[in-house]
Amino acid sequence: MCGIVGYFNLNGSALGPDQATLEAMCQTIHHRGPDERGMTTIGPAALGMTRLSIIDLATGQQPISNEDDSIWIVFNGEIYNFQELQKKVLAAGHKLKTHSDTETIIHLYEEYGIDCLQFLEGMFAFAIYDKNKDRLFIARDRMGEKPLHWGVFDGQLIFASELKGILAHPKSKKQLNSVALQKYLALEYVPAPLSMFEGIHKLMPAHYMLVENGQVTTKRYWLGKPESEPAKISEADAEDKLIELLDRSAKLRLISDVPLGIFLSGGIDSSAITALAARHVSSPLKTFSIGFADQSFDESSHAELVAKHVGCDHQTAFFSPEMALETLTELWQVLDEPMADASILPTYFLSKMTKKSVTVALSGEGGDELFGGYPTYQAHRMAGLWQAIPGIVRKGLLEPAINSLPVSHNNLSIDFKAKRFIASADSKEDIRHYRWMGCMSIDKQLNLLKPEFSPLQTLDKLYGGLTETPLLNGNGKRDVVSKIMLIDQITYLPDDLLVKSDRASMAASLEVRLPFLAYPVVEFARQLPVSMKLKGLTTKYLLKKALTPYLPKSILTRPKKGFGIPTAKWLNNELKPVVDELFSEKFVRQQGIFQYDQVKQLLEEHRSLKFDRRKELWTMMMFQWWWQKYFTNNLC
Repeated sequence: MCGIVGYFNLNGSALGPDQATLEAMCQTIHHRGPDERGMTTIGPAALGMTRLSIIDLATGQQPISNEDDSIWIVFNGEIYNFQELQKKVLAAGHKLKTHSDTETIIHLYEEYGIDCLQFLEGMFAFAIYDKNKDRLFIARDRMGEKPLHWGVFDGQLIFASELKGILAHPKSKKQLNSVALQKYLALEYVPAPLSMFEGIHKLMPAHYMLVENGQVTTKRYWLGKPESEPAKISEADAEDKLIELLDRSAKLRLISDVPLGIFLSGGIDSSAITALAARHVSSPLKTFSIGFADQSFDESSHAELVAKHVGCDHQTAFFSPEMALETLTELWQVLDEPMADASILPTYFLSKMTKKSVTVALSGEGGDELFGGYPTYQAHRMAGLWQAIPGIVRKGLLEPAINSLPVSHNNLSIDFKAKRFIASADSKEDIRHYRWMGCMSIDKQLNLLKPEFSPLQTLDKLYGGLTETPLLNGNGKRDVVSKIMLIDQITYLPDDLLVKSDRASMAASLEVRLPFLAYPVVEFARQLPVSMKLKGLTTKYLLKKALTPYLPKSILTRPKKGFGIPTAKWLNNELKPVVDELFSEKFVRQQGIFQYDQVKQLLEEHRSLKFDRRKELWTMMMFQWWWQKYFTNNLC
């Protein structure tokens, strides 16, 4: 596990000996790889990396070359089937200098070129410079577990695992991308390929980039496309296949030369990984969870139940309100973009705690999107029933009654869910989903933003392009829930959850592995009929049924809570000094992005409990911090 950086002259001219630039770029991502640092310059290409040693501790240093030093690679991630691939390249006549997965990739590239990607099972972002072809070849894993950013400035393509690596290059520029700002305010994250900086992009999951002859081209190499009709498979066979695939995935992700553990929240996904992984170890697994004093957010007792049931060595740490500001301040030093998913705070706190005992942790991300775990999937089913109610009853009776419910700041309170449901239940399927999951509507943004920062004036422009992918083509016959789950897999999962997982864990120099996102598991899940995921209003139907022999019944039947924090309460209490500073009239007016009267109104409504504005205020607070960090050099 590493961080990578580099740059490439598009005109093909050789770079001079500029160790300082690579050194500065590597220094910004030191947290991703505190164990070692490596750099090299070959012709027009400069490659650098920072290493967190996981596999082949003795000889896995990077950059790594082929036998005649004509091809070089820097690599971030893990290839879980590398031992099988090593046999393949040895059989082809190659000689291995190391025992690392990194070297295997470069020899696969020699044999198969770009098609080497078809053999890799794992999470990765890498850059290969091929001196023979004068080509830079960059690729990202299928689901987007590992990040890769890039931009072209003054004739050079610059790339890095994190945005700060690019910004450390003297040719790069810092300029706010107003389109990314609006999409962030709508979704609570910046969707790929955009970044919050103009001119810097994210390489999309399952894509590669070729830089040759002065041209930069990107292309998708894997689709994992579901058929237009779901596969015909019995429930019993589907259960067996699911356990077989998940078990294999968990087993592969236990390969490590350093101590390993599991994030165990007590939810179904992390509990499933824990139960299956435990079958492949000879001593109790180390598991880690987080607790909250606020019982509407706390799941620690469920995690402890699973740990006891499986027989794990379990640790629980409690995240207090007093820790919120300290944790936020640390995170703000690491994050390069605003991220409104508040669960990044406990994820980072848990990562720091876990790092004290292990260097690698397995986690359960992906289970909800693949197997139908979110309450929003139930809501899409209920939207049809809602629309069938006569409009006069909805508008004249039900909506006023729901909107008059008293405001509660508890986790996913009834009033919060009901009000969000009716606000968008009449909209088109994808639009209502973005609204339910996200934050600010077009109307709110047009009132809140100064005109020059609101170029997206329509819904089509605001949400356009998010699902323009062949993955959704030919799925007109599929159930609405199946379509929405695919949308989550290509937007919310890689651009929110996986960004959160990567940045929070790597900030603590901890590697996180995600068994649910093994591509054989993903392809299998996409082929299943939706009735095996959401059966009536029962979420994760097949997954729960398949896990019955492995987990306590109470874990399989309890409602989903989610990994959140009491942001609504903290905004009015523990974080009030930060909120007051970032939303002060002086700061907002000097910044010149938001209309101060609208900001003031949101604050007053939330503090008076007139409306629950937790999502709007948290989303804006994270942007305000980011803007202050990069454009005023004055952290709060």
